[in-house]
Amino acid sequence: MKPGYIYVLTHPSDQSLYKIGVTIRQPLVRMAQHNSDFTKAAGRIVKETGQDWQLKEFYPVEDPYWAEKAFWSQIPQSAIPFRGGVEVEIMSWEEVCVGLTAAKDAGIRPMSSAIPAYETAYNVSVKKRLVGRGITLLGYVKSIISGRNDFQCSNGHQWRTRPKLVMEGEGCPECGMGARTPEGMMEIANAGTICLLTHPDKPVYISIGVKRGYLNQISKDYPWGEWEIHRYRNVEELALAESLIWELLGKSLPHNREPIKIELADAEEAMRSLIYVLAEEIAFEDGRVNLLPMD
Repeated sequence: MKPGYIYVLTHPSDQSLYKIGVTIRQPLVRMAQHNSDFTKAAGRIVKETGQDWQLKEFYPVEDPYWAEKAFWSQIPQSAIPFRGGVEVEIMSWEEVCVGLTAAKDAGIRPMSSAIPAYETAYNVSVKKRLVGRGITLLGYVKSIISGRNDFQCSNGHQWRTRPKLVMEGEGCPECGMGARTPEGMMEIANAGTICLLTHPDKPVYISIGVKRGYLNQISKDYPWGEWEIHRYRNVEELALAESLIWELLGKSLPHNREPIKIELADAEEAMRSLIYVLAEEIAFEDGRVNLLPMD
């Protein structure tokens, strides 16, 4: 488990309203995301009030999952059923301080998992694509492309295949349960392509292209004019991947996504790092959600 931070955001609309979060990234980056993602609880408050969250305090912690769990174990509001992991809450500052003290003292959870982040991300991706299809993964995925795993449909049929095929829409080979189109599966996974773009007339600038779909689909209706694809990555969680690549380039969102001046070698290194950083972030979110009380 990577170390990270626990942070406290306050909102000008209500001095008793707090957003508690943990991250393996920089707290200011996460605050910017909360202020711009209107699909989440914190972002909806920004949209409704027209006012942004502010970073009040943050502290380094050895195990962000465990620190977050320790924080909420000290807060009476966490006993409310069906909270579903929402970390925006009306609290007194005294309550927040008690929770922060517990979080800072939490250390590392007992018998912390040694499973690599990329394997956790594989399993999150596979299970996400199985929701609502009547197919269950049996066991644990170690490789999406070359490995094989057992699956079972709701009619009781079991088969062994490459996870990648099921992720792309393959259903039960006996009854067809769970079969989906590749396009439908891509939408479920919020998958697409991140492209590092260069321009023949602007050698010191790069741009980032983001598009739902695979490269061959994008090429049919090319959206970036004279900008050419220099490198690309197929990704899941497209919005998260875009946020991460800009962060790796040293220009965290939100901004206007204009081309930036940067050494091409540095941009190439950012693209190489993207898949690993994305896997860490997906694994991190899965770990923290599974540790929080969901009732």
